[in-house]
Amino acid sequence: MLLKRIIQEIKTKKELRDIDDGFIEARVKEYLDKNHISFEGDYKKIRRRLQFKKMFKEIRRKCRLVYGAFQDVKERRSFLVYKNILGFTGDSVLDIGCGEAPFDYCLMDKAKKYYLCDIDNKLVVRLNEFMKKNKINGKAFVFNAVDDGLDKLPKADSVFLLKALEGFEAVEKNISFRLLNGLKCKRVIASFSKIALGEKIAIRKSGRAWFRRVLKNLDYRYEIKDIDKEIIFFIEKQ
Repeated sequence: MLLKRIIQEIKTKKELRDIDDGFIEARVKEYLDKNHISFEGDYKKIRRRLQFKKMFKEIRRKCRLVYGAFQDVKERRSFLVYKNILGFTGDSVLDIGCGEAPFDYCLMDKAKKYYLCDIDNKLVVRLNEFMKKNKINGKAFVFNAVDDGLDKLPKADSVFLLKALEGFEAVEKNISFRLLNGLKCKRVIASFSKIALGEKIAIRKSGRAWFRRVLKNLDYRYEIKDIDKEIIFFIEKQ
């Protein structure tokens, strides 16, 4: 009951209200285990404790990061970005942490099959309705990239990780290596904002050295393109 109350209160923030409960639950349990904390008793008294407030603040911070709140999720990409991305894919696409981008790119190439996943429950419903209405071959589903097993994901020619990895890394360090290594696909398209996370500092094409080290350790070939407001990695797994 206490865990349920915590989840409900975290979701009172407008930007987090549609986030999947399972993701928040995992973060709460993770925090309590790591810090050897146990809360018991009256919830109203518990939530006034400094220890609880610190936990609450940290979990909300992580939720915002992985949910993409560090960037303007309503900002739309240009035609040029999608033209480059879609030209690199095969017949099927898996988009992890898709956000609202599929509302644009799925209409640009309706010949492909799309698997779209996010931790926003209402967004998943909207995406399925959108694909049905526009006769797009595909499906959307809830998937938590940090906690859910990759075996739950369908096999696709290409995987999109567009402006998603830094949010995932904020929750689980080195998750990028695990994801790229375990994904069942031929190619991966990963992108990053040109603006540093939490700062207003432009990043050059040669940036994200940490991610290039990941790709080097995996021995994956890749090309980097600097297009509009994003740095995009076109990665060959095979």
